[in-house]
Amino acid sequence: MILLGYRDHNVHELLCHEIAARAGYYDRLGIDVKAVAGPDHPEAALSAGLGGSLIETLRGQRRWKVALVHTLHPLFWVWTKMRKQSAGPTVLAGHPEGSIVCALTQRVINTHWTRDEGPTLLHFPAGSAGDHQRLEALRSGAADAAVLGSTFAPTALSRHGLTDSLFFGTALKFPTAGIAVDVERISLDHPSIQKIVAAHTAAITHIKSRDPVALDAVASLLHDSTRTDAQLLLTNYLSPQYGPDPHDVHTTGADALEWLTGALRTGGHTSTDFYEAVR
Repeated sequence: MILLGYRDHNVHELLCHEIAARAGYYDRLGIDVKAVAGPDHPEAALSAGLGGSLIETLRGQRRWKVALVHTLHPLFWVWTKMRKQSAGPTVLAGHPEGSIVCALTQRVINTHWTRDEGPTLLHFPAGSAGDHQRLEALRSGAADAAVLGSTFAPTALSRHGLTDSLFFGTALKFPTAGIAVDVERISLDHPSIQKIVAAHTAAITHIKSRDPVALDAVASLLHDSTRTDAQLLLTNYLSPQYGPDPHDVHTTGADALEWLTGALRTGGHTSTDFYEAVR
């Protein structure tokens, strides 16, 4: 069995894995792949969350290299209440310090607000528990904006009286989800890795064509959402943005490396070959 670690149990990290399993690609290729929580399974040789894997690589904690990128559009949104202040949020419920989503949030803040106008960040845990805590902070008034990912469908949050004021996927590009390989545990050229890449590449074709198996997979991964919510998420965000061109991956990846190395102040730890295996 091959363990695929995820950073958060959400749509954008697990969608291709879920489709590959449902469509029978793993079975036909003769591989057994299980998705597990990465923090609880450090022995997992694969990672679906590329941003967190890049942070660990830059810090010298693991030796990840990317075999496949699913999307360059981070599926996170800044959500506010309908009656948001015109000047922008002053308190933003965000992710843990040191996390990739926190770094992306800070980059978005620096791009869209001046230093004096930028919101104060409140840090909440990662994972599904943190998603629900950020949502509750927004709904209770403890924060006037929150960063939420693809745990929730945008249309489902809109029914709660919330509005998305900024989508990370249009504000910036970053290799977000895919398959990262810990090359100290398994080779990029190992036949099992090549088969998983093939299965996920096939899964992307189902996403782009909005096949029923892709819709079923999206619906199974969402919280508190209807099948219509899943269909709209697939149509509006996933289908147009999955399956990037390798040239765009390398260009965006080079920018990600340069920016994140500076943002983390990692000193001598660099990984210029993090994305080189993507073809």
